[in-house]
Amino acid sequence: MKRIFFAAAACAAGAFFGGCTTVESTQVFNRMGLGTPNEKAVCQTYVEIPGYFFFGLPIITGSPKGDGEWSMFRYNLTTTNVIHLLTKEAKSRQAARVVNVQVNTTERLAAFPLFTKRTIQASGTGVRTRGAAIDRAASDFDSQP
Repeated sequence: MKRIFFAAAACAAGAFFGGCTTVESTQVFNRMGLGTPNEKAVCQTYVEIPGYFFFGLPIITGSPKGDGEWSMFRYNLTTTNVIHLLTKEAKSRQAARVVNVQVNTTERLAAFPLFTKRTIQASGTGVRTRGAAIDRAASDFDSQP
């Protein structure tokens, strides 16, 4: 009984100290052309949603709402959730679409065979076409007084 309690406490501590949903994005490419002749790279985005499970049942998982959020007893580690966060972040960086999307799921033991940690990750490059950049600049110009 003490082992199970200790394992549960370790998983809870790992969830609180390890963070939950992570969304990171960069716009620094060191003057490297990551786009194509018709598209320009706007951002590189990485999203991670971790979860702690007991006998395959979710205990604490990252929330599909955004950075630093978590939820209890819900299975949020889906491709739909991670792609939603990826495209939402790319759109906030003025990207027209996301290319080179990669999704990866991993699972490992957290404490004893009863507790596992699953993680789903996605990354992609947000790009914008020249026409989209011109349209956005025109709408920004028109909206200003």
